[in-house]
Amino acid sequence: MTHRVRRAVSRLGAGSDRGSLPMAMLVILVGMLLSAAITPVVVNQVTETRTVAGRTQEMQAAQAGIDVALGQIRAATNAGGAGLFENLPPCVLTGAMDASGPAEQWGYRVAITYYTFPDANDVPQPLTCPLPDVPIITATLTATGGRLSAGPVTEDRSGTRTLEATYTFRTSNENITGGAIPLASTTPAQLCMDGGASASPADNTPVWMRWCKPGGSSEQRFAYTKDLNIKLVGSETSSAPDGMCLDAPVPRVSGTTPILFQKCLGLQPRQQWGLDDGSNFVGAGTGPRVCLNVRVRGDESELIAGACGSGDNASTFRPQPEAGAGMASLDMGQLVNFKQFSRCLDVTNFNRPQPATYMIVWFCKQDPNGNIAWNQKWNIPAQITPDTPPVGRTPDKIWTTDEHGVRQCLRSPGSTAANVYVTVTPCSGAVSGQGWMVYGDTGSYATSYRIVDSFGYCLTPTDLTVTPRDTHTDGTAKVKVAVCTKSDLQKWNAPPDLTEPLALTDTKEK
Repeated sequence: MTHRVRRAVSRLGAGSDRGSLPMAMLVILVGMLLSAAITPVVVNQVTETRTVAGRTQEMQAAQAGIDVALGQIRAATNAGGAGLFENLPPCVLTGAMDASGPAEQWGYRVAITYYTFPDANDVPQPLTCPLPDVPIITATLTATGGRLSAGPVTEDRSGTRTLEATYTFRTSNENITGGAIPLASTTPAQLCMDGGASASPADNTPVWMRWCKPGGSSEQRFAYTKDLNIKLVGSETSSAPDGMCLDAPVPRVSGTTPILFQKCLGLQPRQQWGLDDGSNFVGAGTGPRVCLNVRVRGDESELIAGACGSGDNASTFRPQPEAGAGMASLDMGQLVNFKQFSRCLDVTNFNRPQPATYMIVWFCKQDPNGNIAWNQKWNIPAQITPDTPPVGRTPDKIWTTDEHGVRQCLRSPGSTAANVYVTVTPCSGAVSGQGWMVYGDTGSYATSYRIVDSFGYCLTPTDLTVTPRDTHTDGTAKVKVAVCTKSDLQKWNAPPDLTEPLALTDTKEK
């Protein structure tokens, strides 16, 4: 009995084994089929992950190149922290993102294109390498990242990514890019101050007046600084960290003392030049009153210390707005226009014949002792700022005292019509248009540094960049009121770096 049971059980087990085998094979087969189907997905996923990781590394390498180039540009300074031309990085930089990392190295190549002042068509001019010793305004940084094992990293190689950014160089005065300083002339041909072939002339190099070059040039680009120095822009070197300035020792002998380039000394009378009512550059210091003159009237020749008031082609200068405002400022009682930066609000011809039919923005008058002529010296209401809001304020007068002791108030025409201008009239509470609101830094670029009349219009000089130009007989702008905008023409006594851009801008992938 026991034997039979065992055989029955044995047969039952054997039958069960034969039934489960096809099922097991089916499960294995299904698993293999699923594996085969999933494998391409897994492979693709791994490949995509590797590609994304690689693309990320390429971008990180390009960014590392930007960081290295930026660091070297910012480190190009002298011991005093001022920028030093010769320490700027070369036009091509290469390197590895992490030399201590894994065997698969990622590298970068950075191409730097330096630019100087725009040409007559406002197109920035690229500089060749090695760099010439001229002013540098911006630089374009083009950084490419990729695997070093795949060969040299170049922008056109596959397996790379490229970033591009613009670096803006900062100067000691962001609103002084430098401009020509020509003599007034009765003919279209003008003579301009000229620094010669060297970007940084040697000490005792004579300063010449040469025919002005259309569109300007680096050797004819000067800055009229707060110290009343006349400085050749871009002349800074390690031996002349503040640049080269017009110099004449004191005392001077009219007609014979030459004007020479010397290292800029700042507030030293031998290098200070005030601009008088006749637009003559008057030498500071004791001794005879002398002014900058060209040695040969109407022709190329050296500058000398000569007589003041010699007139056109000799001693009357017409600095371009880009040359700067010297020491003109709100502290001096002057209203300096931000767009036309060498020009100040001026009572035309001292209100002669009375009354002047329009105001102008004339060359900002200068004097080392602060003795500015009354037709540019204004009493100005306190500026409106977030700390002193306009709530409860009423428009107030902007006035000057003329040579007869009469207060003359700035008067708005209350109209933006053509050929309608701002004037001055004797101050009176009964005269309409004598009220103004003067704004300082409001916290908003759009509304800051405006002068707004009681009608809600903004004080504005005519635009010298439009044709035909609406100007005074000497080419300076007349003064109007206009609908308030964000225009730099409507900003007065703004800080020089009001529109200073960020150092690194327009970063994007190419």
